[in-house]
Amino acid sequence: MWSPGDYAFGDDRMGFLSPEKMIVAKVVSHRDLERRVLLALEEFGSFEFIDVRRQAGLIEVKRNRDEETVFSALDRVEKIVDTLELSPERRSGKLLEIDDSTLQNTLNLATELIGAIESEALEIDTELVVARNELDRQHGIKAVASSLRPLGIDPSFIGSTEFTFTTAGLVPSGRQDELEWSLNEVTEGAFALSCHPIKSGAYACVITVSIELKDAVERILTALEFEAFTIPEGESGRPEQIIEDTERRMIELEEEIHTLLQRKRTIADEWGPRVLAVWEALSIESKRIEIKGFIVYTDQSIKMWGWVPESKESQLEPLLHEYVGTALQVTFDKPEFADHEAPTCISNPSFMQPTEDVVKAFGVPSRHDLDPTKIMWLTFPIIFGLIFSDVGQGFLVILIGLAALRAKRKGQSWGAILGYVQNGAEGLILMGIFAMIGGFLFGSFFGSETVIEPLWHTFAHEIDGLKNPYRDAHMLKLSIEVGAIHLSLGIILNLYNKLKHKEYRDAITAASYLMLYLGFINLLFGVSYNSISEWFSPSGNVYLWIPIAGIGYGTGNNGIYPALPLSPMLFSIVLFVVPLLVMAITSFMGGMDSIVILLENAIGMISHTVSYARIFALNTVHVILSSVFMQLPAIIMITFPAFELFGVEIIPHEFIIDGVHMPASLPLLGAVIGSFLVGLLEGLLGFMHTLRLHYVEWFSKFYHAGGIEFMPFRTKRLHTVQVKMELAPTSYVYG
Repeated sequence: MWSPGDYAFGDDRMGFLSPEKMIVAKVVSHRDLERRVLLALEEFGSFEFIDVRRQAGLIEVKRNRDEETVFSALDRVEKIVDTLELSPERRSGKLLEIDDSTLQNTLNLATELIGAIESEALEIDTELVVARNELDRQHGIKAVASSLRPLGIDPSFIGSTEFTFTTAGLVPSGRQDELEWSLNEVTEGAFALSCHPIKSGAYACVITVSIELKDAVERILTALEFEAFTIPEGESGRPEQIIEDTERRMIELEEEIHTLLQRKRTIADEWGPRVLAVWEALSIESKRIEIKGFIVYTDQSIKMWGWVPESKESQLEPLLHEYVGTALQVTFDKPEFADHEAPTCISNPSFMQPTEDVVKAFGVPSRHDLDPTKIMWLTFPIIFGLIFSDVGQGFLVILIGLAALRAKRKGQSWGAILGYVQNGAEGLILMGIFAMIGGFLFGSFFGSETVIEPLWHTFAHEIDGLKNPYRDAHMLKLSIEVGAIHLSLGIILNLYNKLKHKEYRDAITAASYLMLYLGFINLLFGVSYNSISEWFSPSGNVYLWIPIAGIGYGTGNNGIYPALPLSPMLFSIVLFVVPLLVMAITSFMGGMDSIVILLENAIGMISHTVSYARIFALNTVHVILSSVFMQLPAIIMITFPAFELFGVEIIPHEFIIDGVHMPASLPLLGAVIGSFLVGLLEGLLGFMHTLRLHYVEWFSKFYHAGGIEFMPFRTKRLHTVQVKMELAPTSYVYG
């Protein structure tokens, strides 16, 4: 449970957006209890070992025979997994209970499995390889015999004898006359040539010359792109008979391969879950053995150091005592180098994992960064929904996300490329929801604007029966205002972070930048966006910009923005010029790095805001491309009845476009083709540009990354469940 005090400025504990504070835990126990300690840390799941052995220059401890056996057994089991074509990364069904309280228990499981099925599985694999190779050879024999059939020549006649050289092969179409002429010139007519056209368009030819002319003839054949047949050894007789024999042999081989595959499937069905369980147990054992490289051994004790989130400090020692008993000493410390070398541990709900992965793709938060996952979890789908606003296509995105989530929970794998969709299932569902919301707001259904009425009447399709000419201008203003809100949030996060870490000079700069930016936006919408000279007018009033509310009402005195008792000149000086001067002074005091940041902020204030106009541009492109498909011949026209919800008209009785009355309808062909092409291309494009707005425009205001990801010692189990070991009290008295 958290309380508001947990997030106060300057508090060293984890904040709502801050990475966890990391401390170093030192664990000392008796050497005989090493495995129990490792099992406890594995269950704890939040202990990242520190490699003190390497830092201290200690000699690496060699593995014992049982530990070496683990790796050799793992190799053998992996071969069984490959032979049976099992998928270790996919949950197989019922979990197998494993008692791995001792290494010998795991080795016994592996020994039992290997003894039961290894020989049969590998024997089947070997027989399959032999049968498939023989089948390929028979295919080759048949192909050669089929090529020789028009020539009527026995394959055994091809080759060199004491007096003659005979070869057969293919010559490209149109070069058979050149071949005959060249042979005649070189051999002075002492040759035999027979050519027949085949289905591929080339010519099958057989050539016989004197053995003395072999080299000269082979040079001619090479120049004419002659492709000699590879004659199988031991094959003789008429080509027709050879073809008949090979076809009979191929049927036998295919039946043999089918039988072997059936045997393999039977073994996989019967033993598959157990094979995967043993593979997982051995894989976990290999990780436990490798982690021993971080442990310091003495004659009687083991010592290990590791990073632990401070919030879990109270959980570690009781768990270790449960496994080890009294033979234990646990101490916690925060070394001076912790802020520089400590890994970054961020904690977010599981349904935010796709967003966290997107953040980490840019870079792991540093110790002094804020983790933007919890905010980006909402801002990303909101902006995507404005770009890809469509009720029908958004619903399809939700269905894809639900299918991906179902497959992920079942442990199914969609492969390397679609695996990204599967991993981001929760985020995809949220993006689809906001795409549907955007579709309802702007009135788009599978690309058609003549099905549902926009809930946001500012974006109505028509005004007084004519097409609304202001929709694009309203959408552009909405895009810029969304950008202003998003960037302001980034600047506020930067200000919060500076205050939290007591960097007061940088906090003054951040506060000044926030005033400067909000002043700039207010001058843009509360005074004028097309005449900067009005910003310095000594008369008149400034009108307070209210986000989103003024869409469709213009700027300045639009009846929505309240008037401020300030002239534009005074407002510009107080909230534009003065903050800029304060930023400049504090930046020059911070050296060259701060000056560079000042220049980036000054330039980015305008360029980054304008960059959000891509929301308008991409939304417009989406509408235009969708409308192209809506104009395809209406093979089937779907007409929708009028529909109201809580008094709100969703589907009107009719639409009036350019004075033409039409019912709410949707051409099925255009909707299907448009959803497939536009949905795929525009959806991907919308995702990439939403990502760019966060990475480039938003992150530049407060996020630096450069941290080291927290990699605790833990195991992932898909095929096994660990049997809780019975812990007998230890007789050691330690510490």
